[in-house]
Amino acid sequence: MVYNHLKDKVKSFLQPFAESGQAVGAEDIKAYFEKLRGDEDAIKNAGSGAANGAGSGDGDGGKGGDNRREQS
Repeated sequence: MVYNHLKDKVKSFLQPFAESGQAVGAEDIKAYFEKLRGDEDAIKNAGSGAANGAGSGDGDGGKGGDNRREQS
C-alpha cells in the first residue's frame, strides 16, 4: 500500500520529464525526496552549520583541543 502510494508520487514527478524529453538530474531527484520528506530546512541548517564550523564532531565539545578528527 505505501509502496504503491510512493510509486504514484514518483511517477507523477517524473511524468513532465518524460513528456518533454528532458533528462532527470541527480539534483532534481535529491530535491524531490528532500521535499517529500519535509526536511529542506533541516538540510539547509545542517549545511550552514557545517560551513560555520559548528558541530565539527571532534569530540571535545567545541572547546579547542588539538583539532584531530577521526578519518572516514
